[in-house]
Amino acid sequence: MAKGKFESGQKSKIRNQGNSELYAVKDKPSSGKSGHRKKWPILAAVAGVAVLAVGVVLIGKFVLGRGISSRGDSSSAVSTTIPGLSRAELEQKANDIGMTLNRDLVLTLVPVFEEGAVLTEQEKNITPERFTLPRTETGVEFDFASFHADLDARAAQGETIFSVDLLDYLTLDEKKLQDAAKRIATEFNIDKKSSVVTLEDLSEDEADKDGEKSEDQADAPSRQLVIHLGASGRKVSEDDIIKVLTASYKEVVAGNNPDQALQPSLNYKLERQEEALDLDQLWKTYCKDAVEPSFDPKTGEVIDGRDGYGFDRQELSTKLLTAAPGSEIKVTMSKLKPNKDAKTLREHLFKDVLAEAHTHHSDNWNRTINLKLACEAINGTVILPGQLFSFNDTVGERTEERGFKDAIAYVGGESVPDLGGGICQVASTIYYAVLHADLETVEREPHLYKVDYVPGGMDATIYWGSHDYKFKNNSEYPIKIEASVANQQVNIVLRGTEWKDYTLELSSEELSKVEWKEVVKEVPRDGTYYEGEVITTPYYGYKYAVYKTTYDKDGKKIGTTQIGISEYSKRDKVIAHLAAQNQPKPTEPKPTQPKPTEPKPTQPKPTEPKPTQPKPTEPKPTPTQPTPTQPAPTQPAPQPTEPAPTQPTPQPTEPAPTQPAPQPTEPPPQPSENE
Repeated sequence: MAKGKFESGQKSKIRNQGNSELYAVKDKPSSGKSGHRKKWPILAAVAGVAVLAVGVVLIGKFVLGRGISSRGDSSSAVSTTIPGLSRAELEQKANDIGMTLNRDLVLTLVPVFEEGAVLTEQEKNITPERFTLPRTETGVEFDFASFHADLDARAAQGETIFSVDLLDYLTLDEKKLQDAAKRIATEFNIDKKSSVVTLEDLSEDEADKDGEKSEDQADAPSRQLVIHLGASGRKVSEDDIIKVLTASYKEVVAGNNPDQALQPSLNYKLERQEEALDLDQLWKTYCKDAVEPSFDPKTGEVIDGRDGYGFDRQELSTKLLTAAPGSEIKVTMSKLKPNKDAKTLREHLFKDVLAEAHTHHSDNWNRTINLKLACEAINGTVILPGQLFSFNDTVGERTEERGFKDAIAYVGGESVPDLGGGICQVASTIYYAVLHADLETVEREPHLYKVDYVPGGMDATIYWGSHDYKFKNNSEYPIKIEASVANQQVNIVLRGTEWKDYTLELSSEELSKVEWKEVVKEVPRDGTYYEGEVITTPYYGYKYAVYKTTYDKDGKKIGTTQIGISEYSKRDKVIAHLAAQNQPKPTEPKPTQPKPTEPKPTQPKPTEPKPTQPKPTEPKPTPTQPTPTQPAPTQPAPQPTEPAPTQPTPQPTEPAPTQPAPQPTEPPPQPSENE
């Protein structure tokens, strides 16, 4: 039979087919002399066959002696041919093999993971499993009868030095080996399974009888959460087990470290289970949070809270970490009470002023109307615990139908009239109060240019559809906003229930300042601007840091933290410069500047005087001009009563010469242009 294969029947020998006849068991001769009765030709033929057989054994040992390594690697060769030994030496080796095969074989199954796999705590703690197989379970034997019979036959033929493949005498019980592999696979293999969670009733003696229960948590404390944990799958095949056992016994026969050969190992891969149970999801599915009493802004009433029920999260987390895969975990559901009751809430509702802020506003009619409309929309707003306040959502869109007026606002870097202009001051005043109350700001943007009604870095700009101001009520009680406009002030008061055990101070630090420049812009002489008029007012650029310093109840400083950094752009001052006259004759009257004293069309044109023409033909200014000092632009030579030649074309619409152009060092007029 082929080496490593089983013959039909219960037992099989692992023998070389080429040697089976030569090493077959033969009857021993009756005496030593009987061998001499054979004829020499026959002896020569037998000797030749023997030499040929030894050669076959030596050549075939790498083919027929190949076994399977302890890790299922069939590439390693097992050399079992023993060359050039005496009979006594061979018999000693055979006896050693027999004694080794009589010992138990211990098979170790070792888990392996993919490279880079992130292991769970349970997977890190997986240990190899060992299975002990006594010789009687595998049916392994060394066929001493055949071994000695073959040696006798060869010795009878005159051999004294032998080369023998000991693997020819290793026999395995096919049925027993298969049964052993089946037992190991049955005990070891586990199918992958997912965790199963159920909510079950407690027994009467385990039930938590703690009084009446609300409808929402009916019988909750008398129930328990039962979790049948999932487990990773693992599997080894019976064929792989048989290969490893066979290879191990071959190693023993080969004499290659028999102690190690009897302790083979076989790797297996885990079919990893799903991720660990999500406690948050378990809570959402099987538990109900207690409901805190709350304030209803619509009715002004306090709504009672309700009990809830759930498991102890810390207890379940600990059990999950220590439980074995496939085991069962139980946790009792308990009643959950609200942190406060309705009576306590009523007693503490809006009893404290958390913070207040008052900012001065400019005396501008449209802007003041916008401020009042915004404050009216905000006044009385209640923000519940955990709720967000949105300025835009509360005030709404600024439209003419709602009464909002055009007032200066920053749009595209310019100060332009805009519906609702100025209400950023209300948002900034709220933000200023929120900072003092130490509430959580969620969304806030500084103005494009620095404003002067709050310290630098403590303002908030808003614009419908883009910029909003939002803060969160991170206290345990509702907060009410009181907003009003009076005595040229925007007034914001935040009322609630004081929860802080500390006080705080705010400070603003100017980190940098960027100077504005004076820019001259040439404009047409169309009467829109006069020479030197300020087209755009300037703003300095700034960078501010805002800090919060906290103190305990005794006034001892706790620490200072930076709230944030705000940057403001600079804007240059733009001065008008009238463009040069485009007409070739500067004395020709402009059609766009009609004068009530202008001569009738029948009068000679002032641009066509003749030097020799007598003066009486020129139009006289006194009968038609209202002021005797106004020059007559058509006269070729100035009269003693004409103004200085520096005013060639005075215009009635120009401002009086007593309005000088603003100086470059003039500070920007902030209040009138703050948004």
